[in-house]
Amino acid sequence: MKTAKEIREYIIKAGKIASVLICVYFVLNILFFHTYSLFEFFSTSEKLKKISQSNENLIAQNKILETEIERLKDDPLFIERIARHNYTMVREGETVYIFRRN
Repeated sequence: MKTAKEIREYIIKAGKIASVLICVYFVLNILFFHTYSLFEFFSTSEKLKKISQSNENLIAQNKILETEIERLKDDPLFIERIARHNYTMVREGETVYIFRRN
């Protein structure tokens, strides 16, 4: 039979092991399975980088379009160039020659 002292030491050891296991469980839960886990943090960080890059590209495209709008408002030669290139328009009295490549 075990004495009361041995039983008390056994309970203390079991309590320490249980507390360590509980701490390990909570640490693993926070690191990997929680809503704000490290995994979520890094995946969200990558998404943020991609969205930021996309946003910068859109800002640059927006500036280009704004300058094009200003040129379309003020520059008749630019309007003519767009009309000739995009819509194959010609001035009155001009003759268009189409050359085929062989």
